Amino acid sequence: MVLTCAYPDCTNRLKTKGLRSLAQTLLGVVTFHVFPTSKPARLKLWLIALWLDINTPINELKLLRVCSDHFSPDDFTYPGKDHVRLKPSALPMVFPHPTEVCEQDLCMCPFYL
Repeated sequence: MVLTCAYPDCTNRLKTKGLRSLAQTLLGVVTFHVFPTSKPARLKLWLIALWLDINTPINELKLLRVCSDHFSPDDFTYPGKDHVRLKPSALPMVFPHPTEVCEQDLCMCPFYL
């Protein structure tokens, strides 16, 4: 099974093998993170930041992942040698080409929310 990052136009992919959650890229290791479906307020912020429909059913969101490229380095904790976790306060807000996103519609740009 191949998972892709839920951020629009992100090309990071994860080929799953068992429960493995890491993928190699040219820049190093990219991790993939689940949506906070058990925390409705935080989930809504994620959906808005990623330009996704806030009415997306939970069962669909449980299949989606967001790659580490869309989080700040301060959003992570490292509890073990090969483990990376998002802090409870983490929001996907780092985007590869912010000017392209903002030019589409400044009123809805995540940087201005």
